[in-house]
Amino acid sequence: SIKLLSIIAVLLSCMGLFGMAEFTTRKQKKEIGIRKVNGATELNMVRNLSLGFLKWIVPGIFAGIPLGWYFMQKWLSGFAYKTTLDWWIFLVAALVSTGVALLTVSWQTCKAARRNPVEALRYE
Repeated sequence: SIKLLSIIAVLLSCMGLFGMAEFTTRKQKKEIGIRKVNGATELNMVRNLSLGFLKWIVPGIFAGIPLGWYFMQKWLSGFAYKTTLDWWIFLVAALVSTGVALLTVSWQTCKAARRNPVEALRYE
């Protein structure tokens, strides 16, 4: 049941990121169009939009690692058989969560970067 709840939690967070990416790309539609007209490549556009999301993901990771370490130490100290909490566990969790977040966001950013800039600027 914990695996199922974990999968549901990851899917809900991906849906939230997907919605935020959709909202951001729609809000910046005109800016994306102007940048493309001025010669920005699709890679530059995807990088700029993804970095906007990394501004929120990285501080969350840096805040979550010490909290996770503290609460896991407290929880694990109550067991009869002691185990250590290695640093690489947190590194892998941070890399996986960043990767999942960037994969979720990259779908919308790639779609926004491939749009025709004329459509974005036509009604302005």
